[in-house]
This record gives sequence, C-alpha cells and structure tokens, in this order.
Amino acid sequence: MANLSRSLKAKSLRSSPVQLAQLTGIAFQITFTGTRREDKLANALARGLSVREKMATEEGGSMSAEEAARQLGMTKQSVLNLYHAGKVLAWRTEKQGSLRFPVWQFDGNHRLSGLNEAMAQLNKALMLDDWAKIGFFLQTHERLGGRRPLDLLKENKLADVLQAALAYGE
Repeated sequence: MANLSRSLKAKSLRSSPVQLAQLTGIAFQITFTGTRREDKLANALARGLSVREKMATEEGGSMSAEEAARQLGMTKQSVLNLYHAGKVLAWRTEKQGSLRFPVWQFDGNHRLSGLNEAMAQLNKALMLDDWAKIGFFLQTHERLGGRRPLDLLKENKLADVLQAALAYGE
C-alpha cells in the first residue's frame, strides 16, 4: 500500500486530473477487494472517481471559463456569473479549484436550447451537486424510454426533460 501511495504521488506531478482519477480507480480496485466495511467504502469511492472521469470526458470533454467566454462571446466574469446563477454546468478541479465547463451544454456560441429551463428545475432540488446535475443530462432515464435528457434537448423535446428533471430532484 505504501508503494502504491508513493507511485500515485509521483505520478500526480506529471499527470492530468483525469489520468490520476483513472489510476486511482485502478489502484483501489486492486488494493481493496475484501468485504470489510472500509473496503466497500474505498471501492465505492473508486467507482465514483471513475464515473466522474467518464462524465468529464464525455461529449467533447470540457473547457475552461476563459474558453467558454470566448465561445459565447462574453467576458469570463459573465460566464462565472451564469454558473453561480445556476444557468450553466461546471465542476471544480481538485488541484487548482478552477471551473471546467462541459462542452456539450453549448451549441455554437449559445447555450443549448432548453438548458435554462432544465437547470431551473434541477436547481430546485438543493441536494443535487454539480456532478449529480451533469449526470442527469448524461445518463439514460427509464422515464425517458431509456434515453438521455441531453439527446432530447438536442431534439427540442423540453417537456419530457422537464418532467424527468422534476422526478430526478425528488
């Protein structure tokens, strides 16, 4: 275990957060294979890191606040204000604490049609963090016939997405 920790620390200096999350997930799977409560918790944490890493790279990956501002034709502060107002999605990076914005929420130089309304519905559920909201759009939902809200928004089927968002937040 000590060797594994040293290896991960050394690798963290040369790796991106996504690569580090992948390595950590693999390390936890190898190290914690028992059935003790602590092992189960470690495995759950590793699965969570793996899911976040997958969501971070899905549908084109992510961009910085500066890149989002350039794409939308506004200032970085305006993009950050949209995030703080709950109108766009982002997550904080572990190392620097900077925000990363999923690319898929932008359609050219605009926010994806229907995103405002869907986010307003999700924001009513105070227990949903950034990752849970991102997961809502990227996961398939039984209520949507096994489809993803993101795909339905791209097809302008906002009413279905709003119903799923209401159920998701309950």
